[in-house]
Amino acid sequence: MTKTPGPPLLGIDWGTSNRRAYLLDSEGNLIRRHDDECGILAVAGNFEKSLADLLARLELDHADVVMSGMVGSRNGWREAPYLPVDRPILQLPEVMVEIEPSLANVRCRIVPGYRYDDVHGTPDVMRGEETQILGALALSASSGWFLLPGTHSKWARIEHGTITEFATFMTGELYALLSHHGTLATLMQEKEPVPAAFEAGMKAAQQSGFTHAAFSCRALVVTDAMPAAHAASYLSGLLIGTELQEIRYRTNDQTSLAVQLIGTPELARHYVDALEFFGMTAVMWPPDDVYLAALRVLAGINT
Repeated sequence: MTKTPGPPLLGIDWGTSNRRAYLLDSEGNLIRRHDDECGILAVAGNFEKSLADLLARLELDHADVVMSGMVGSRNGWREAPYLPVDRPILQLPEVMVEIEPSLANVRCRIVPGYRYDDVHGTPDVMRGEETQILGALALSASSGWFLLPGTHSKWARIEHGTITEFATFMTGELYALLSHHGTLATLMQEKEPVPAAFEAGMKAAQQSGFTHAAFSCRALVVTDAMPAAHAASYLSGLLIGTELQEIRYRTNDQTSLAVQLIGTPELARHYVDALEFFGMTAVMWPPDDVYLAALRVLAGINT
């Protein structure tokens, strides 16, 4: 007896500014990828119409839709409550939040994020990264630190499929702000990578607090100790170095396990250099590969 194929699977990484959609057949094979700028801000609350437009663009009249990211925030389509970190990541398929749209033959679910309270009771949250971590684990990523660089760089420590802690760093956002506004911005007309300046910034992160070291970027230039063309790389090294200093502190400087790095080559290259500088190694996981692997797990597709 021939098995009737199920509906196509549409995975949507729905962020604040952008949206990435992955269309898979019932066996988990990628059919098509679509990117647009219809993030939750652009949708302005009209999520069902935006999804209907996307389905029409992809020529779908039925689908199993799995969404992750800011679409599940309190400003998204439906708030998916944060999970405590003691809930294993592999249990995410069991706790997705169901939405009942008026669209015929369309099932919609949202992957919840996680919340972590540190030893001081200060909370941290993630939405979207948990899905990528799930995919990396499905592709045999080992335990230890997982790094997802970006506007808000995320570090999560995984042990036996469970998050034990995670931390968010506003590295990308701070770099954008400082390089476009304020006193440092006037120095950063040239942004070609300068490896020596990047390393100098990482060294500065080891020697003093961030706010003082950030001003040293200006002081080095105005005293002619560093060319202005090096300022952008110096600031980048300082910011990323500050991240790694914090991770080393959290692990008591025991960083023998390779970091599982999920990111595009453009985002990852600076972190690979920084990890090497701090005596750490990385295993690279392409974002599309881990996201597709996660979708198969979330939809219960055996490949």
